[in-house]
Amino acid sequence: MSRRLTVILLVLLVLVGAMSLKTAVAAHDGGSFTIAVGGAPQPPPLPDVGGAPQPPPIMDYSAGASVVNR
Repeated sequence: MSRRLTVILLVLLVLVGAMSLKTAVAAHDGGSFTIAVGGAPQPPPLPDVGGAPQPPPIMDYSAGASVVNR
């Protein structure tokens, strides 16, 4: 139990130290921050390849697998 508590205490100390460092760095910052202005770039246009391929004909399996014309 003592080893487990020691590990937990060490982890907590590391986290507290990291947060303190973050606060100290933020306090000494000039107050400026980066803002992304504008939207995302436009994606390239899709190539004109004539559309989607034609689906295969529908098979009517109840009539002996003949092709149904619709």
